[in-house]
Formats: sequence, structure tokens, C-alpha cells
Amino acid sequence: MRRWSFYAVMALVTMLAGAVPAAAQNIDAKEYWLDNGMQVLMVERHDTPTIMTAIVARVGSANEITGITGISHLFEHMMFKGTETIGTKDIERDFEVMAQLDSLRALMREEENIMREQMRRGEIEDMLDPEARTPRYREIDAEFDELIVEQRELIVKDQLNEIYSKHGSFFLNAMTSDDLTMYVVRVPTNKIELMMWMESDRFSNPVFREFYSERNVVREERRMGV
Repeated sequence: MRRWSFYAVMALVTMLAGAVPAAAQNIDAKEYWLDNGMQVLMVERHDTPTIMTAIVARVGSANEITGITGISHLFEHMMFKGTETIGTKDIERDFEVMAQLDSLRALMREEENIMREQMRRGEIEDMLDPEARTPRYREIDAEFDELIVEQRELIVKDQLNEIYSKHGSFFLNAMTSDDLTMYVVRVPTNKIELMMWMESDRFSNPVFREFYSERNVVREERRMGV
């Protein structure tokens, strides 16, 4: 795994069903430090032939500043979109489409500035109204939608979860808080090498495909929450 700009903790634990409260547990954790600054904590248990892994990065919404608020949660979502080898049928074309989408989105923002000024002058009532869009915006939007359709054809949807599931793993999930971001998955004990490769690959070579649609998902989660 590449050296992170922040320390991370990787805990390998086997979860206990109906465990006693944490305060009453005597946890014999083995601690190791890797050359890249990662702290590894391991707790050995023999209740089930599985390993519960948690990768915890000490960064969250508390690290955000004005202009990038929400990026921690969005980043968490994007880390499930795959890598250069997982989640795509053609990585080279995948990168080309994403670059084209970014370029078109920049042009759309320029047209949005024009519509915002038109609304300020009272020439249009609502810049979100499809009828208020500039002719150029409509052209760009149509091209944008065509690329989105092509991108969907390139994507192998949820392949990360599919691979884990085929090998008996489950509980693939993540969470973001004020000061940490955590990724978890439970795997059979004989699949620990697979888990190590999968997680190192997605932390070293993540590909943020479907960025704009996923951004809308996070916005909706935020809207529902507040």
C-alpha cells in the first residue's frame, strides 16, 4: 500500500456474537508498525473461522475546510467504485471517458454562470428550470449524457463486493465521522491474502468512476439527514 499522508490503523479481529460490553473485555492486542507508518493491531479469537478487518484512517469531516465540506463522505463512497483492475472492462477507455466528462462539466459550469447572471437580472426565474437552460448548455448536457451511457457499458457494477461474496466474505461496509473514516469486511480465515490484495489495490489504485452520480447520492443523503 502507498504511504498515506496520515497514519492509519488496521485492526484484524474476529467478532464475537453476543460479546460482553467492551469495558469488561480483556483484549490481548498485538501491535506492529509497518515501514509506511501504518499501525497494525491484531486480536486472536477462535469463536468463528473468520477474520473481521477494519481499516481506520484518522481523517474525517473535522479536517474539511470551506469549499470542500462533504468530501470525506464522498471519498468514502468513491472507494467502492473499483480500481484499475476491478470494476471495468476497459481501463484505458474508462480514463478517457472520465476525462471527457470532467471537461464537459467545466463547460457546463461556465454556462451555469451565465444563467445565474440572467436570473440575477430577472431574465429567467429559475436556472434549474430546463426551459431556462442556454442552447450551449443543452448541447453540452446531451453530450454529457451520451458519455454517461458509454461509461455504464464499461463498468462492472459492484465487482468489489461480488469478488468478496464469491469467496465467502460479507459485511463489506464503511463509515465516516468527525475524525475518522473506516472500511470493514469479514472474510474466511483462508481468504486473508485475498483481502490484503483487494484492500491494498483499492487504496493504492482507486478509480473514481461514476463521480457525478455518486455526488448526487451523497447530496441526497445529506438532504435527508438535515
